[in-house]
Amino acid sequence: MPVPNLCPGFGKGQSIYNRAVPSLFILMNRRTFLGTIPVTAAVTVALLFAAATASADHVRELIEKDQWAEALAEARGLVGETPSPAASAALGEALYRAGLIDDAGAALAPVAASDDAPARALAQLGLVRVAQGKDGEAVALMERAVAAAPRDPWIVYRASGAARTRAGAIELLETYLETAPGDDLDRLEGARGTIRLYTALGERKVWVPVAGPERLEVPLTPLAGTGGGYFIEATLARKKKIRLLLDTGSTGLFVVERAVKKGGFTPLSLETVFAGGGAGRTQSSRGLLSRFAIGGLVFSDALVTTTKDEFDPQGRIHGVLGLNVFSGYRVTLDLAKGRLILEPGGTDPAGAPYWDIAGQMLVSASATAGSVGLFLFDTGATRSMIARSFVDRVPGAQVEGAAGVRTYGGNVAGASAVRGVKLRFLDIEGKDGPVYTSDLTQRSRLGGVEVSGFLGMDLLEGMTIVVDTKARKIDVAAAPKKD
Repeated sequence: MPVPNLCPGFGKGQSIYNRAVPSLFILMNRRTFLGTIPVTAAVTVALLFAAATASADHVRELIEKDQWAEALAEARGLVGETPSPAASAALGEALYRAGLIDDAGAALAPVAASDDAPARALAQLGLVRVAQGKDGEAVALMERAVAAAPRDPWIVYRASGAARTRAGAIELLETYLETAPGDDLDRLEGARGTIRLYTALGERKVWVPVAGPERLEVPLTPLAGTGGGYFIEATLARKKKIRLLLDTGSTGLFVVERAVKKGGFTPLSLETVFAGGGAGRTQSSRGLLSRFAIGGLVFSDALVTTTKDEFDPQGRIHGVLGLNVFSGYRVTLDLAKGRLILEPGGTDPAGAPYWDIAGQMLVSASATAGSVGLFLFDTGATRSMIARSFVDRVPGAQVEGAAGVRTYGGNVAGASAVRGVKLRFLDIEGKDGPVYTSDLTQRSRLGGVEVSGFLGMDLLEGMTIVVDTKARKIDVAAAPKKD
């Protein structure tokens, strides 16, 4: 299994690419002519490959500029006009950036089957397999990509998340920093933070299971006065109790520093957490909790991120917990009855697939008039939110005045209310009323896929949510009506 990826997220391409040159080729009965000079078939293939490579570079330049829709259109045209492994690799990257994860896999798999597949095609297919939960395939693909292009910063950065050891991940990230000093500043800072943490950890295991019951049921308590949100109670060393918001939109365990000082916390390193509020980034500390328990589910050396900032001004919760701690279980959030249930997963469950990208649980959802996008499934958000870029794709959407939206890290800058939008996931449809919108470019850029918004508690309140972490599926159903 690869080491956990603790970078801020898989990003896009690192290089600045040349623009495509105009096409000069007219195909004529297996021979190509440039002016009046005949060119042999072998030279034709070489010229077409060079043209495809140049155009593929332009697709990647558009992706780097966050112009993913234009990149996708150009990549599709490129494959149609001059099909080649380079063109298919560019199409796979554009599909992935657009949030069409499985389509990207379908485009890249035939290319990767070749012994001389382009390194970027291998790496991009590796990202697809990570998102689909196929870690073994991802590791093999990433290792092939690194072997083919050991100094390509785009490749080594992404391959670091699938390294077999932390030492291997550090080596890849150091190569990335050496070869891409002018890259995106957030990505560079994420790489440095990961190196600091991995250096401090060495090959020490984290989240070591101590006790894992086959079935567990614990109270899931509504957070009063918030209009949504539920918390569970965890026990640390010295019987220290903390309350954690159960947040499917979170990538791990985040706790206010004061709550763990006497709970067996050992600090390891500093890092920058990229969140939705304030300046979009928060200086935090990473460390280990000697004991972390939820009912009969017990771990030692639990990896935690701490911050001095309070998660809740009233102190009702001490932090947030993502579902990755429940890996292997089918997790049921029975919001109507206030209980969290863990059971064995992977028995062909119902529901829709989800993709895990940079720790984000992403699902396909739609809005008014059928606009479809990739949304963060987020029980930690009291209201749903859509990206500014998604608003333009929803007919009849009306952006109103500024709205106060607070998340981990502070208030969301530039948030507004939007009317005329109803979100839909599976058979659940949002109620009448505004949703929020803000610029989610940073999240999409660092994660490497277009995130169209969050599905929050205004859509999920009162539901029974079942997340099968083994089968990678989510099901949501309304609570049965009382007679």
